[in-house]
Amino acid sequence: MEQSKKFEEISIMRAMAMTMIVAFHSLCFYNGRWAKVNALDISFWHRLSTFLDVIDLNMFVFISGYLYGFLYIYKNKYRHPSEVIHIKAIRLLIPYLFWGIPMAIVWPWNTWTKLFYGIGHLWFLLMLFGVFTITVILQLLNAQRIKFTGKIGISLIITGYVLGLVFSKFVYDGEFLCINKILYYFPAFMIGYLCAKLRVGWMLPNWAYMTLPFALLGLFVFVWYPIPLPYSLVLLIRTILAYIICIELLIILSKGTMPDRTRKIVQEIERLSMGLYIFNQITMDIVFTTPILNQWFRAHWMIGPFVLFPIGFFPPLLLSYIFNKYNCLKWTIGG
Repeated sequence: MEQSKKFEEISIMRAMAMTMIVAFHSLCFYNGRWAKVNALDISFWHRLSTFLDVIDLNMFVFISGYLYGFLYIYKNKYRHPSEVIHIKAIRLLIPYLFWGIPMAIVWPWNTWTKLFYGIGHLWFLLMLFGVFTITVILQLLNAQRIKFTGKIGISLIITGYVLGLVFSKFVYDGEFLCINKILYYFPAFMIGYLCAKLRVGWMLPNWAYMTLPFALLGLFVFVWYPIPLPYSLVLLIRTILAYIICIELLIILSKGTMPDRTRKIVQEIERLSMGLYIFNQITMDIVFTTPILNQWFRAHWMIGPFVLFPIGFFPPLLLSYIFNKYNCLKWTIGG
């Protein structure tokens, strides 16, 4: 693969994931999740948001694992655990605290204790830092000549899911420091890491083209229709399908090349994705705590998501651009 397009597929996937996250947040007022602002629960929007939610964050974590694995294995980076913790603390924990503390003060549904549980949408930053912390532990084990093989990686993927299930069911305080979420998303990180290790992105099997529609259809069925199975099993199947979709997209996108103009747009969205994520949810909170806007979106639930998407995408993208432009601001969004 040429150096110039080595991460082109990753740029596309990250832009896709970020777009799905914004779309998901645009639907949250209509899927019953935002009780804090008297959210509605519209069946169609609820199911569509669930479909997006299964893929979007798993794809983001998958990408993080892939990039980490590529840089660690082939570029000799992240060799010192302290380096990983230092870099990720700056990129994840500092923005988490910088925006999380004001959110605990401003929004009435937040409390100071929620900073230890993942406040608002910023839980993703705390969770991702936890995933990298587990990775550092694995690095230390690897340094002690405990060889990290594909079989161990697969075992860790299975163990992560099982532990996440156990914690969510039997550990009362499993949400502390996002433990449940760390264990749930860690397998996606490991799969991304293994894809980098095995150079899956450079493989060119035709089955990816043929099976991607079936994976998407399978996920659609397991989200859209009531399945007479235990919810934990349904969730497992949904998650596995999301992993398959990520792998197939990685393979398919690695086979193409974007036009220069499209590449610049995609890479710019990728560059601004962290700020977009942070500002998107804050924008949504402002919209729904404004009484007149809250009433309008409640009354116009059929078109509400289509109005919310550009509101939640373009102003936050502009803010992210402004913050990234100045060194005195970019550190607040992980720049």
